[in-house]
Amino acid sequence: MAQSNTNAILGAVLASVLGLMALGVGANAIFHPVYPEKPGFAPEVDASATGGGPAAPEAPPDFGTLFADQATLADLVAKGQRLSAACQSCHTLGDGEPNKIGPNLHDVFGRPSATHPGFEYSDAMKAHNVTWAYDTLNEFLTSPGTVVRGTKMTFAGFRHAEDREAIIAYLRSISPHNVPLPPPHPAAPAATTAPAGGTATTTGTATATTTAATHH
Repeated sequence: MAQSNTNAILGAVLASVLGLMALGVGANAIFHPVYPEKPGFAPEVDASATGGGPAAPEAPPDFGTLFADQATLADLVAKGQRLSAACQSCHTLGDGEPNKIGPNLHDVFGRPSATHPGFEYSDAMKAHNVTWAYDTLNEFLTSPGTVVRGTKMTFAGFRHAEDREAIIAYLRSISPHNVPLPPPHPAAPAATTAPAGGTATTTGTATATTTAATHH
């Protein structure tokens, strides 16, 4: 009797499995699945994109163009004077004022590095050996601790080029040193195109990029 019940149960299970398989085959015959050639959520990959390497270094400001424009220069000096408040916790700016945590900056523009009387500079700054002017100040003020590793200066720097241009314009305005302006940056070359079956033609005239216009 027990054997008969077991056989009956196994038969029922087998019949159920076979029935489900038959339903699946029939469903596929009636409702044939259609899969898209392109997945709906596949990410688009730009094969022409370059890899995530280090960013190109930022070009120095065009001081020869910026500071030659007197209206732009006046605006930069005024902005730089306001920004100089960030310097005054460690430096003095007036002629003849004493050193603080950092040296007096009245004549820093045009002054050789690590030479202000009465201030004890770090060995790193003594070894830096530059004259503080347009490009050297721009580089240093971007990140002092990176440019002169071991400097006593803890200021993080002016990250934005417009702020560095302004503070340099202000330091230049109060300094007794006369440092000639560098030449303006060269004009970008004209773009050319080659029409189908023709000779390459110039599509635009090369002009100097006057960054001064962005400061008005």
